[in-house]
Amino acid sequence: MPFSDKIKGYTGQNPFSDSQARNFSDEKVTSEFLPISLFWTLFNDQHEILLGSRGCGKTFLLKMMRYSMIKTVEDSRAAELVKKKEFIALYVPMHLEFVAPLNGINSEKMQILLFQVLFNCLLANSVMVELNSMLEEVDDVIEKARKRVSLVKKLNNIWFGDDQSEICDFEDLREKIDKMYYNIDWINFNETSIPVVFRRQICSTLLSVKNSISHILEFKTEPTWIICIDEAEFLNEICQKCINNIFRSDSNRIALKVATLPFYHKTLTTLEEGISVSDGNDFSYKIVDMDYSSNDFIRLTDKLCRHRINSRFEKDSNCIGLEDFVGKIGNDDYIDYYREIVKDDRASYEVIEKEIIKSFPEKRRENAPNYSNLRKTVYDKYAPIFFLREVHKIAKKGNNKPGWFAGVKTIRKVSQGNPRMFIQIMCSLFDKARETKLTTRAQHDVIYKFACDICESTKALQKNGPEAYKKLNAISEKLYEKVHGINLVTGGLNFTVSDGSYEWLKVAIAYSRVITDDETKRRGISKSSKLMLSCAYAVKYWLPIRGDVPISIPELEDINTNSYAVKGKIKKKNYVDPNQLTIFEVMRDEANKK
Repeated sequence: MPFSDKIKGYTGQNPFSDSQARNFSDEKVTSEFLPISLFWTLFNDQHEILLGSRGCGKTFLLKMMRYSMIKTVEDSRAAELVKKKEFIALYVPMHLEFVAPLNGINSEKMQILLFQVLFNCLLANSVMVELNSMLEEVDDVIEKARKRVSLVKKLNNIWFGDDQSEICDFEDLREKIDKMYYNIDWINFNETSIPVVFRRQICSTLLSVKNSISHILEFKTEPTWIICIDEAEFLNEICQKCINNIFRSDSNRIALKVATLPFYHKTLTTLEEGISVSDGNDFSYKIVDMDYSSNDFIRLTDKLCRHRINSRFEKDSNCIGLEDFVGKIGNDDYIDYYREIVKDDRASYEVIEKEIIKSFPEKRRENAPNYSNLRKTVYDKYAPIFFLREVHKIAKKGNNKPGWFAGVKTIRKVSQGNPRMFIQIMCSLFDKARETKLTTRAQHDVIYKFACDICESTKALQKNGPEAYKKLNAISEKLYEKVHGINLVTGGLNFTVSDGSYEWLKVAIAYSRVITDDETKRRGISKSSKLMLSCAYAVKYWLPIRGDVPISIPELEDINTNSYAVKGKIKKKNYVDPNQLTIFEVMRDEANKK
């Protein structure tokens, strides 16, 4: 019996109701963290820009890199990092409320100065958080107190030029910085009221004290200080130039890890005229996004499910992963759900193969008997699309509600390898389980509605959302017509973009409406970029979710605007899935026929 059966009638809080990591406490982040394979590679002395779609887990990674957090991870690699202290990470988030006021300042010089002051204030506070964590490891109470006082007085002296103050605790020093930070007058800014260290280039509050810290804490070797800059997509180009300046300068044992959305680090120039930075020389890109079928995402989703269920129910709930929560039909393959819907007599291999061939276009139907390997060229290739077409026909008949979009694999696919989207789907599934058993039909209802909501919300994505909404819907409609036409063919649609289309595509990729290859995220969109609709669109429009690697599309102009602007009113369909939508399979199909 799946654990979801035990939830019916439950009136407590939904354990999946919160999905915004920036609001999580350190305790919650620690308890839900699972170190994916990328995590350990971030502990290096290189400047890196971490690219990932909204909700992919960038904040979790950067928060957990902090010294105070990494020491809570039960892993030999974490223990070694804590013991050797070769890498000490600090967390500096670029929240919208921090950056927004800068955009209203006309003077570029003043923007730079204010950004440096605000950044250095946040960094100074982060330094003290991690120092306090290190002091907790000192067993001798007197020695701990001595080092704390020494650190506080040294920092206060270097940052504020104050060697007379009675301040001897981090809390007092933090209060002093916060008072300066929150009392900045954005309209009539008086820079002389700010200590010099805070007005210098970003990272100065660390650069000025790191040697003193090493001496007082008696580090055996000078550590590399990793500054984790989160939510950098909110920074304008002027602020990004300040970061690029650090990329181009002598590192001084400081490495920046800048987390942002793809295409949102928009400039490679520095504050110095004629000087730029380049990938591979001054910094490198790393992709954070996970594939929905990756071992990392499977392990992470199982842990999230287990932890959140156990946080509301008994520890012996026996819910050890996603499968335990929703249950499983057969091997969780398409044939298992198809068999449940149409019953056994129509779900045998022989019957399915015969029906697939019968649905082929005439020429392919005639050539089918000559195929050397019918299983591979007919059943394996076309069965998922055949199942989809047949179930969709059933779904269109009256009030039929087949349980097609259901099961562990489909939940992960529609989550698109994105932890936040997974939590949001689980929130809806949990609420459904309060009311009724999570049958395949019930799961289908939840997943289909979630997909429709995701597609509908596209129009609200920043300034290019409405354009992305219209074009993605039109592309989906065209693919729907091909997949659900008279004959059974593989789904495919040539999909490249003109120069004027790049901006809406960037937004669609950043928010997981369009999936692309890692090289495109690094280098930018081009005519050779590999593009796929997200699984949410596949669900809404009953398109085959295909896991194939997409092929490049030579020209989008060939599709004309008909791909985007469907003339007249589109007859509303009762869209209902299955393998990641490959928008390009027609080209491959035609090549095979030749």
